[in-house]
Amino acid sequence: MSDQQLNCEQIVAEIKSNNQRMTDLATEEGWKVTQNVAAGVAGLVIPVLWFGMDFQDAAGKEGKALSQRNEYLAGVAKDRCGPPTTTASIR
Repeated sequence: MSDQQLNCEQIVAEIKSNNQRMTDLATEEGWKVTQNVAAGVAGLVIPVLWFGMDFQDAAGKEGKALSQRNEYLAGVAKDRCGPPTTTASIR
């Protein structure tokens, strides 16, 4: 859907979805680091294992793109939806 057609609820939903995906990517990135360390150490004994290391940082790049998307969506929400309202009572 085009960004111009998103309503406030859809913008918030996309930001939440992006945040969840970034959390998942951070976990995936942690596993990749662990995998690379293990392959690096094992590669000292069996050098062919170094070819199994991941240097692409795909999770990091996707996380950065999602973060930039969220910044853009926050700007759109600010312009289109105004300040957030709360239903909590002030005491």
